[in-house]
Amino acid sequence: MAFAQRKALMGRVESLRPGRRLICFCNFDRQSSQGCQGLTTHMAEDAKEPLYRTLKEAGIGGGTGLDLLLYTRGGDTNSVWPLVSLIREFDPDFEVLVPFRCHSAGTMLALAAKRIHMTRIGELSPIDPTVGNAFNPPDPTDPKRRALISVEDVKAFEEFVAETLTGEQVIPKEARSAALSPFLHVLVQQVHPLALGNVRRLTKLSELLAGMLLEFRWPDEAERNEIVTTLIRKYGSHSHMISRAEAAAILGEEHVAFASRELDAALDALLRRYEDDFHLREPFLAADHIGDDLEKPCRFIGAVIECRTWGYVYETEAAMRQYSVSPEGVPIQMPPGSAPGLVPGFKRGYDVQVRTMRWARNKRPRGHQ
Repeated sequence: MAFAQRKALMGRVESLRPGRRLICFCNFDRQSSQGCQGLTTHMAEDAKEPLYRTLKEAGIGGGTGLDLLLYTRGGDTNSVWPLVSLIREFDPDFEVLVPFRCHSAGTMLALAAKRIHMTRIGELSPIDPTVGNAFNPPDPTDPKRRALISVEDVKAFEEFVAETLTGEQVIPKEARSAALSPFLHVLVQQVHPLALGNVRRLTKLSELLAGMLLEFRWPDEAERNEIVTTLIRKYGSHSHMISRAEAAAILGEEHVAFASRELDAALDALLRRYEDDFHLREPFLAADHIGDDLEKPCRFIGAVIECRTWGYVYETEAAMRQYSVSPEGVPIQMPPGSAPGLVPGFKRGYDVQVRTMRWARNKRPRGHQ
């Protein structure tokens, strides 16, 4: 029933866009009490094959154009070019529909579109990368994870030190380098040099890739460079959300369209259907899911790529277990060989063991279980 309702809403959008077929590419961003894997996903290269198969079945080409609805908080910068190259094989003049969030890597992908149609709450974002790799320092909030490094944070640190040391003075380059040296030494003591090198490498990649994507629409190199500089360096914060009026000022009104009242309503209805079908605005609470069971299976859908006739879901199947957490110094006595039970009055802990995580053909569309 849920897919039937989404299918009808996709048909409504297509009726407002004659001669075009709609593909919905959504990375969900549902929160959870336990940080469960699979509820929140990001754009990645592994979406290429399910996108390819959905595009094939959608009947795009031969005069039928492509509208790509994007909902994403971002993802892997390296995934953007392969996905754009694939999309352009079906329709080099594809257009992007933005019902709400189209951040970071999503914004970068949209740069290759002939036109970006945004609703009143549609958002793009800066495209400066936030970098994570094995050399990043531990996350202070979770030692099991590596902290992400914002390119703009590294740049801001250097600028802050330089401005503090020199003020309004104009000093020779050699003197400036000597003054900065002790502070950069402190930085590399806190952050591995290879992590900082990775920051620089991905910054250059973002600049190069954005320029290549813009080249499909902007023949003027100076205009392309200005757009890239604005999207990577102007805001100083990856969290700045770019409204449709701001996007039109950056990219030009011929490239950013304000969705008509009818299209705005149709896209919002489809967005709300996704929110309801996949509980995107309801945090997943482990205690509510498992109740008083010691173990219970769970299934999460973290992303979809679908049209009215074909679709894939990013599916995670896992086992959730719960256990009692004893107060410090109070051991739980269990008979040998028995499974730990739940002790009334004790706090409960939860553990989620992922069994499978994959893109799967959505033969019988359904939501979470």
